Amino acid sequence: MKTRNLLVFGLYMLTGLSSAPGYAEPGRMKAKVPFEFVVGGKILPAGEYQIVAVPHRVDVQDARGKKLAVVLANGISEGSAGADAKIVFHCYSEECFLAEVWTPDYEHGQLVSSRSEEQLAKKESIKYVAVLGEKVDK
Repeated sequence: MKTRNLLVFGLYMLTGLSSAPGYAEPGRMKAKVPFEFVVGGKILPAGEYQIVAVPHRVDVQDARGKKLAVVLANGISEGSAGADAKIVFHCYSEECFLAEVWTPDYEHGQLVSSRSEEQLAKKESIKYVAVLGEKVDK
């Protein structure tokens, strides 16, 4: 009897999960970053990346879609990327950090800064660098 109940429960769970709606990725864009940068504690080389902004999180992927880094984000309803997507970096003398992500579909906003960036910000002046991106329909 226990086995049968577990089987029925398992079938209900499987049916419920398979009918759940898929999670949309409204903030997908691609951009060519011409310099090395830090995101989520990882140093990524210059290159082409896909950026996916979802509620409270930004995923950074390589050009083929392999996830390289994940960082928490604070949504900001003010401001807009307009028709273009853009990525903003905070650059110091030796390092650049991914700081903001703005997409035409999904106004995401500012990423949570790391401790290493906060320490650099106390010692050095900041330079803002923006890279234009392109919306990816998927």
